[in-house]
Amino acid sequence: MKSYGKHALWVLLCLFLPVTAQAAELQLTSPSGVVSVYQTDELLSHPQARDIVVANDGGYGQDMTYRAVPLAAVIGDASAVDDQTGLEVIALDGFVANIPVPLVLRDRDEGAQAWLAIEPEASPWPNLPGKNVSAGPFSVVWIDGPASNIRSEQWPYQVAKIGYAEFPTARWPQLALAEDATENAKHGKTIFIDQCFACHRMNGAGITELGPDLNLPMNPVEYFMPDALFMLIRDPATVRHWPEMQMHGFTDDQLSDGEIHDVIAYLTAMASR
Repeated sequence: MKSYGKHALWVLLCLFLPVTAQAAELQLTSPSGVVSVYQTDELLSHPQARDIVVANDGGYGQDMTYRAVPLAAVIGDASAVDDQTGLEVIALDGFVANIPVPLVLRDRDEGAQAWLAIEPEASPWPNLPGKNVSAGPFSVVWIDGPASNIRSEQWPYQVAKIGYAEFPTARWPQLALAEDATENAKHGKTIFIDQCFACHRMNGAGITELGPDLNLPMNPVEYFMPDALFMLIRDPATVRHWPEMQMHGFTDDQLSDGEIHDVIAYLTAMASR
C-alpha cells in the first residue's frame, strides 16, 4: 500500500505539472551534404540576426516585423553549387519551394534580399489569414521582393527543411514539352514550376504530396471547361469548395490573366505526354 501511495502521488504530480514545449527545429543541409539541426534559440542568437521590417509579407499580406537571419548566412557555401542546382525548401505540410541560389546571394543593391524569419517561442506570431496556425516556426521572407519579381510561392512558411537539389527541369525530364511546343506553353511551364509545382506533381515528377498530380491519371484540361479551369486557378472556391481545401488561388499580382492562360497552355500540351 505504501508503494502504491507513492506511485499515485507521482502520477498526480505529473498531471498537474506544466508541460514544457519542445523547441522548434530546422534541418539545414549544406552543398556537401552535411546535415545540421538548429533550434529556435540558436538562430535567434545568430551573430547576423536582426530585426527587419517586411513590406506586404507573402504569408500575411501586410507589413510584418521579424527577428531574422540572412538566408545566405545559414545555407553553407552556396557559391560552390553549379548552375543546375537550387535551394529546396520544405514546409511542415509538404509544400516544396524551389528558389534559385543567385536570388539568395544577391547584395542589397542588386535586388530582393532573402531572410530566414524565426518565431520566438515567448512571443508567437499571429495566425495566418483564414488559418489556425502562424507562419512559424520558420519562414523565408523577402525585403524588396518586387525588385526581383519574387513569386508568391517563393515565400514558404512553416519551414522544416532547407537543402539543395537539382532544378526540377534537370531533375525530372518528364516535365519537358515536345520540341514543337508553342511559346505560350513554354512560358507556362516556367510559371508552373514556380507557382504550381510547390503543391502539385506532373507525370510523377516532384516530391510534394500536398496536391494531386496534374497529368496522371488525367489532366485537368480533360475534365474542366476552359473558363472553369481558369477560375479554379484564380479562385478555387468559385468552382468547388470543401472544408479541408488548401489551394488558395492567385491574385492578379501573383498571376496575371495571361500567365494563367499560359499555364493552361502548358497543361494542354502535357495532356498528350
